[in-house]
Amino acid sequence: MGRTAIVALRVLLVVVLAGSLGGQLWFFPTLADGIAYAHPELAWLQWPMLGAVILAILVGQLALVAIWILLSMVERGSVFSAEAFRWVNVIIAAGAIDAALILAVNAFLTPQVRANPPVMVLFMLALTVAGAAFTCLMIVMKGLLRMALILKTELSEVI
Repeated sequence: MGRTAIVALRVLLVVVLAGSLGGQLWFFPTLADGIAYAHPELAWLQWPMLGAVILAILVGQLALVAIWILLSMVERGSVFSAEAFRWVNVIIAAGAIDAALILAVNAFLTPQVRANPPVMVLFMLALTVAGAAFTCLMIVMKGLLRMALILKTELSEVI
């Protein structure tokens, strides 16, 4: 991977991290206040749902840190090592946790509370499917990393 691509990806990671921090600290708390004010019958959901959103963002931020560390390993030429699997596992866990969290919130809001409009049901289902697909993709990528590590080890024995 070229130096330009690594720098570009790091810049994008910083932008995403800054946006997610803005969401955690300002946007979603303000949105939760507005919804609680506009719909007092749902005000009791303000803190549990805000907590779920902040947790989902926090888990995503953890995945961003893992990606940053993997990029550093690519720069050093050490990505084909056992240490990389730990960070790939963090990304896989983050994807699975976020997908499960979104599914759980959707399952709670839709039939239990009946507080989810149809467009939000579909949007949250799409996020769940995207999270599950991302998690499966990362599992495949982990398998490819494992195969590359085996091939590298075999090649170094031959040389």
